[in-house]
Amino acid sequence: MIAWHREAVLADGTPYPTRNRLEGDALSGAINPQALGLSEADSRAIAAVHELGHAVVWMAGGFHVVDLGVGEHFSGHAEVASASRDATTAMFTGLVAGERAVDRWLRETTLWTPSLAAMAELTAAHDRVAVFEMEPSPRPSFGDGPVDYGVLHDLADEALDTQWVRIMAALPVLIRAGRMTGDQLAECIDMQNPNRPL
Repeated sequence: MIAWHREAVLADGTPYPTRNRLEGDALSGAINPQALGLSEADSRAIAAVHELGHAVVWMAGGFHVVDLGVGEHFSGHAEVASASRDATTAMFTGLVAGERAVDRWLRETTLWTPSLAAMAELTAAHDRVAVFEMEPSPRPSFGDGPVDYGVLHDLADEALDTQWVRIMAALPVLIRAGRMTGDQLAECIDMQNPNRPL
């Protein structure tokens, strides 16, 4: 069972439960990789890992990936084509895979700290909003309901276990290029990009 921490609050005042705790000055300062001590190169890698987590897990789950990219200052995007963004386990898993991919990458590169892991969660706020906008039933909660959001984390971790070698193979390519189509990603990792929905 995950112990959710409730100290973090979004800019609009919304409480934001995290499984990792922000430490010290991170509670009141800017939440970004540079403010937490990472280089620009590591920050760009984090953004790329996040977007690859989404894209590769979605692709493996049967979704057509349109494109993905990374910009400056921890920005990025991954676009998936879905007939209606149906609330399926595969869609939720792909949404959550971004923040979990960053957590894993931080651990594997020995950069992991609780604050950086919490940052990975906080910068995935738009992904969490997308999960809840799809009205999953039952609605995941943060330690106070029948289905814990941590179950989605577990599903994403399992998917990442299966796809991690592919994500790591694509990482330097995306960092260098800045943008890839889904078909370019599929070719890079020797995987099929499913057809677009009709």
